[in-house]
Amino acid sequence: MINVNLRHLHYLVTLTEAGSFSAAANAAHISQSTLTSAIQGLEEELGGLLIDRSQRRVTLLPFGEAVVARARHILDQIQQLPGLAAIDSAPLTTKLRLGIIPSIAPFALPKLLPALRARYPDLNLKVREGLTQDLLRLIDNGELDAAFIAHVPPDDDYAHAVVARDPFSLAVPARHRLANASEANTGDLGEETLLLLGQGHCLREHVLSAVGRGLQPGAEDVRAHSITTLVQLVENGMGVTLLPDIAVKAGAIAGTSLQLIPFDGPRASRTLVLAWRHRSVREADFRALSALLGELFEA
Repeated sequence: MINVNLRHLHYLVTLTEAGSFSAAANAAHISQSTLTSAIQGLEEELGGLLIDRSQRRVTLLPFGEAVVARARHILDQIQQLPGLAAIDSAPLTTKLRLGIIPSIAPFALPKLLPALRARYPDLNLKVREGLTQDLLRLIDNGELDAAFIAHVPPDDDYAHAVVARDPFSLAVPARHRLANASEANTGDLGEETLLLLGQGHCLREHVLSAVGRGLQPGAEDVRAHSITTLVQLVENGMGVTLLPDIAVKAGAIAGTSLQLIPFDGPRASRTLVLAWRHRSVREADFRALSALLGELFEA
């Protein structure tokens, strides 16, 4: 039977994050020899080498990467134990680390944060903005509890709740040939320059899916990283784009002369979801949060 010391798992995670034995020993307030013995003990107990010791900076071997990922999950679950009683008696009364993607954050937070303060005043909320794949990785690592994203997680490692459908509208300049159209679809775009967010943003993939993969984006020398930037580019005649409803309702085109046309198509929307680690002990918290998000953003 394996007898793994939880403190040694903590030392391994600290070593991975610090990058060297000396820095990790200082962070853990132990001697370097104690740290070295702990890691060696882990390797003996688990039956495999965790670290490549041939390099100056600590580098995990494949087995070490797998162990660290699980160690973070185990340690995160243990850290949540003191708050279980509070979660059972009342949801969202402890610390919650929420990730949110850039194409949602500036439009959702002005409504979400005041609503959370009003309904759950004891919640200690921490917010981190990032791309979808990075936020899911942080959930895996135990550095985030949940993420508000526009992408249904692809595997069984995550549970999720659908918050809302977020339809797209075509944004064009005021004097554009489509400005007075009641509806638009891929066939209307013709030779239009389609402006998109940069690589890595899931909204880029959603828009490409909505217009059809046969239609390639234009102006590839333009690499926007926010919807606000896209709006300004369209306003100044550099192309057209699709905007999600959550951004439009939050005033993304306020102060511009842009015209919005509902975009028609089988994939002319994205799905907003709250995602968290499968079988998390805090599912009651996440269900309460997703219910509030649904109220705010019309699930």
